[in-house]
Amino acid sequence: MAIRKIVKYGDPILRQKLKHTDYEALREELPQLIKDMEETCLSVHGVGLAANQIGLDYRLAVILIPESDKKNASLKRIVIINPEFEDKQGELVEEEGCLSLPGLWVEIPRATDVTVRFVDENGQPRRVRARGLLAKAFQHEIDHLDGKLFIDYADPVLKTAIKKEIKKLRPTWN
Repeated sequence: MAIRKIVKYGDPILRQKLKHTDYEALREELPQLIKDMEETCLSVHGVGLAANQIGLDYRLAVILIPESDKKNASLKRIVIINPEFEDKQGELVEEEGCLSLPGLWVEIPRATDVTVRFVDENGQPRRVRARGLLAKAFQHEIDHLDGKLFIDYADPVLKTAIKKEIKKLRPTWN
């Protein structure tokens, strides 16, 4: 396994809408890539990581969610390939951050309940309905794959303050 370098805000790959990924073409490379993405995500205490956040143009993301609300709960890994939303419902405004914008936290609206279709790491089609942190993670990671960042959803009144904060934080990004 290897920890990969996380692409930071400003890199053009973060704004690309990624095309459908051919599972069969990726199958041999996939186990190692997933391990690398998981290790990279864990190394920075993330909940999810999209392939374009490590410079790859695959429509693929890894999500790591606690199995329960207990402290030190084991993590469940969900690999999503070619994900698409089937449904989104409700709305909740909460603070959110991103590994590609380290140190920046912004309140944004997200759906409270989502249904997502995707192919899993074994090439099997899946359909998952999610709430809470998993719903938020699905939205955040699929946004990455669509070339969107969480700050795109921020209140327009806050955009100037967000840009100033990014300029202040950018020198601390390695």
